[in-house]
Amino acid sequence: MFSYRINNFPQFIKKVFYDHDISKLDLGINRTQTNILMFVSENSEKSMSEISLMTGLEKSSFTRSVDYLVKNEFITRNSSENDRRIVKLSLTNKGIKAAKLIKNDFDEFLESLISDFSEKDKKDFFESLDGTSKYINRILDGNKKMTAAKQHFLE
Repeated sequence: MFSYRINNFPQFIKKVFYDHDISKLDLGINRTQTNILMFVSENSEKSMSEISLMTGLEKSSFTRSVDYLVKNEFITRNSSENDRRIVKLSLTNKGIKAAKLIKNDFDEFLESLISDFSEKDKKDFFESLDGTSKYINRILDGNKKMTAAKQHFLE
């Protein structure tokens, strides 16, 4: 009953997130670095560890990508004054500009995908996405809590 409802999700995700080429923006960052940049943009209050969990990347890949973004002045690392073990990532001015370019480009791309939809279909589509997103976030939050608990247990 459940599986047929999400049957096309993998193809949809691939089309939306992986088939779209951002190289034309000429930012000098790859898809992984772009994803991290956007996670930082949307989650400035989260720690580096939390963002790492959110991306689903292995620590070594995540750290390499963050190092590149820091070196190329898209983001900065900031240690917490209260707890030096906690490191937060924040966008630099260059990172803010890059995130805006990426968001605008992505919005244009999504608009092109639904350009032949009627206004009603667009409205229905976005309402559907909003509802789906709400429940996906609840599921992901639960998984993140479980992953964090497992990680804490293994430390």
